[in-house]
Amino acid sequence: MKILYNHQLDAFLQVADLGSFSKAAEAMYISAPAVIQQIKLLEDRCGFKLFFRSNRGVTLTPAGQSVYQDAKAIVQLSENALQKARLLVESSEHTVRVGTSLLFRCRLLPDIWSRISDCCPDLKMEILPMPEKSTRIESITALGTDYDIREGIYSNASLTGRSDFLELGRSPICCAVSKRHRLAKEKELTLEDLNGEYLVMPIEGASYEVDAFRAEVKSKYPTIQIVDSKYYGADTFTLCEVNPYILITQPVYADIHSNLVTIPLKTEYTLPYGLMYATEPTPATNKFITAIKQLLKVYRPTTHGLT
Repeated sequence: MKILYNHQLDAFLQVADLGSFSKAAEAMYISAPAVIQQIKLLEDRCGFKLFFRSNRGVTLTPAGQSVYQDAKAIVQLSENALQKARLLVESSEHTVRVGTSLLFRCRLLPDIWSRISDCCPDLKMEILPMPEKSTRIESITALGTDYDIREGIYSNASLTGRSDFLELGRSPICCAVSKRHRLAKEKELTLEDLNGEYLVMPIEGASYEVDAFRAEVKSKYPTIQIVDSKYYGADTFTLCEVNPYILITQPVYADIHSNLVTIPLKTEYTLPYGLMYATEPTPATNKFITAIKQLLKVYRPTTHGLT
């Protein structure tokens, strides 16, 4: 179906290829007057003649030759666009596209996938890279377009209402420090241990739990200096390696930077960890999430420090 360009181009190309209105009409299973009318309408729209007419048939004018070459390209582009759209529709029925990056790595999904694959044999998983420095809003906007699901810590204060979320567990707050830091050999830290230190944490408004943690630090431990980080990525971890900073992090990120030591922090705050997906998920994503919800009734991931 030629829905992305004017159907008069079909008549134009047939006449140009066959050199005859009547032959074009036969090829298109319509009458010759109908073909002639299509060409007239097209010429009127263009504002110039496309064909030389004679008793021996029709031939393209110089302007018609130019339109002919471009019309061929337009038709091919239209077919390519439609085919791409068809594949996208077919993919949305059976393929779950998972976005991954340094922080949003597939840590629990492989095991979950293996557990539900038998009940969802028609589903496939595609792993796609995400930009490392995209903002929270940019990355969440990409849900449903560039990819369907991502796994990681949920920024509930900034993303609630912008995406759906399936919690797989709770991730405790930890501190990551350079191996040369004075606290690097500690097995557990308290907020008292952090007095006089620089504490790197997400900006306000990202997480309800982190905001509450920040408020407690500011009210009870005034000697702790808070350094805001607009995003968490490789640069954030490197910052805390080359400076005597303490990074507020989670156990799931302990494997990101080999020169940092991740130490549990004695606090009651935990962060939601799980799967973020579009508020209007694809059929495949919806089926996948439904299967995981059923799985969670009998199985709860507990690896990577999740509780």
